[in-house]
Amino acid sequence: MGLSEEYYMAQKNTPPVPERKSKHIKNANGQGTVYYSKSRDRYIAQFYDIKNKRRTKICRRQSDAQKWLDEQKRVKHYGQSTYTPNPNMKISEFLTQWVEHRKNSIAPETYRNYKSTIENRIKPAIGDVKTKDLTAQAVESLIGDLIKDGYKPGTIKGVYAVLRAAFRYAVRMGDLNLNPITKVSAPSSQSTAIKHIPKSDFEKIYREAMLHPYLHARVEVGMMIGLRPGEVRGLRWSDLNWDERTLTIERQLQRVKAEGLVFRQVKQKEARTIPVSETQIHILKTHFDFQQMSNEGWVEDLGLIFPNTIGKPLDAKREHNWWKSLLKRAGVGEYSIYQMRKTAFTHFANLGVPQATLLAYSGHSNISTIYKHYAFATTEAMDSAIAGMDAIRPTTSSN
Repeated sequence: MGLSEEYYMAQKNTPPVPERKSKHIKNANGQGTVYYSKSRDRYIAQFYDIKNKRRTKICRRQSDAQKWLDEQKRVKHYGQSTYTPNPNMKISEFLTQWVEHRKNSIAPETYRNYKSTIENRIKPAIGDVKTKDLTAQAVESLIGDLIKDGYKPGTIKGVYAVLRAAFRYAVRMGDLNLNPITKVSAPSSQSTAIKHIPKSDFEKIYREAMLHPYLHARVEVGMMIGLRPGEVRGLRWSDLNWDERTLTIERQLQRVKAEGLVFRQVKQKEARTIPVSETQIHILKTHFDFQQMSNEGWVEDLGLIFPNTIGKPLDAKREHNWWKSLLKRAGVGEYSIYQMRKTAFTHFANLGVPQATLLAYSGHSNISTIYKHYAFATTEAMDSAIAGMDAIRPTTSSN
């Protein structure tokens, strides 16, 4: 029986079923491609790296594919190679490629620390292990051996941090499928924190520093304001607003291998402006006037508040020497120059300074960092607490 005319008319008027098209996002030459593969039901990202080697990433979501592509373009822009570790590659080669790949995106001192950790702590122990064969047990054994050999907690945590970062990045880039470090517990911090300078020695140091305008100002910003040593060395007179009594901290001075002394951003990458007291303005003004009277022998004037003896940036080693000399003249024991910062924040905290103010002065974003590493209980504060408890203790009522 033939089909009716009405059937053919119905078929003609029925809209066609839309076919799912492959979503292909075209970019300019050299910018890579993201497209949808109907056969795989996945999004495919492709990119040619700096060595003209095609890289491919398969993702469930288009946004993930695009993020991967953006990361590839970023590292290529900075002249880096997006490495692809072979599963049979040894840990030593894998980590070396990873740290060189990260070289231009991390601070120079971080790069040096990573390289030193890889060369001296990781390679001798597990460097010959194939990347695909590294297990959580092997990493825990390495950490256990370091603890047994008496390495400091900071060194051990550095080994863990390097392995975690390298494998996490490789998995995120799709170069490896598994990250064995996720199964390893982070090493516990068992180090004894270096505390503040006790009040009696703090007073001796401060009084001795008052005998010279330069030292007085240097100890003031370190032990009363709490700036980091590198931040102090990077201060310029232009950072000080005399009228509004504020100080802006936007750079630090560091020694970088093969570059010498260089100015860099502060640790938290953002400048901060803090108020200073009238007394502190007076101390800094006295130092400024003295500096203007004694700079005839300078070979360069960079406007630094604390330069070396010829006006150039102050090296940390020279700063260490004058600090040790100051401690000796003050008749106190050995303290690190960084303990000035811890002394300042210990006093701030014991004075009841609000947490937001502590963060503003320190440049930190997490208050727990300050309480864990910078602010400590003082003998005076504990005596005051005991006296306060004595004062609220009920007394025996008399009849």
